[in-house]
Amino acid sequence: MTPLCLTWRLQSQNGALSRFLPPRLAARGHTLSWLNGSWLVVFGGCGQQGLLNDVFVLDLDAQHPTWREVASDSPPLPRSWHSSCTLDGSKLVVSGGCAESGVLLSDTFLLDLTKEKPSWKEIPTSWSSRLGHTLSVYGKTKLFMFGGLAKSGSLRLRSSDAYTLDVGEDNPQWRQLATTGFPSVGPPPRLDHVTVSLPCGRIIIFGGSIAGLHSPAELFLLDPAEEKPTWRILNVPGSRRSSRGDTAPVLLVAPGSWFLVDTPGRSGF
Repeated sequence: MTPLCLTWRLQSQNGALSRFLPPRLAARGHTLSWLNGSWLVVFGGCGQQGLLNDVFVLDLDAQHPTWREVASDSPPLPRSWHSSCTLDGSKLVVSGGCAESGVLLSDTFLLDLTKEKPSWKEIPTSWSSRLGHTLSVYGKTKLFMFGGLAKSGSLRLRSSDAYTLDVGEDNPQWRQLATTGFPSVGPPPRLDHVTVSLPCGRIIIFGGSIAGLHSPAELFLLDPAEEKPTWRILNVPGSRRSSRGDTAPVLLVAPGSWFLVDTPGRSGF
């Protein structure tokens, strides 16, 4: 297979780059989600004035793409290092993270951006408060949550917990997923990993921060819809990615292709 040569490009329109720059300075800890075919959605993060809980969208297909703020009722607490994903091409889901006081959060909120006046809806959460976990969507209305730095009594420990939630139910509830496979119940506990949901509904876990180790190089696969979900390690041929510390890997899935990008992460956990 011939290696791909990819180049990053700064989006612009007639040289007017300012419209594509973030509307407020959230330098870290925010989330960026894809929505409605061509929209990008930014939520929260840590800016120069502290933590944020605002929502901005950018339509890349617009004649003159411009960031705009989405006014909403009953927003979640300002936060950073949370996780987010999108449902049905119209709904933003936000969970967990770290509040202004440094307290870890264990909440889940949903915002329907197609409404004329969007209002946040809170969904009861049963897992322990955490940051650095991931959310992904499978089966149209189902969410998969994995890992993170979770509160355990007075400690904060890396987690390998897996939970699912069906937003399509009348009273959605998080349920812990009982899994089998490697090594016995799943991948080693981690945070700052990436999770990708494939079109078939399977979940891939990659990278992250593991206690005493650099960022791991294994790819883990799980089908949460199986009667007895089982973790598997993918043996991918070719040059093996070396383990590196303090990285935040990005795994992109396109039809027939996978792309892996390593970016500087945060340390101290």
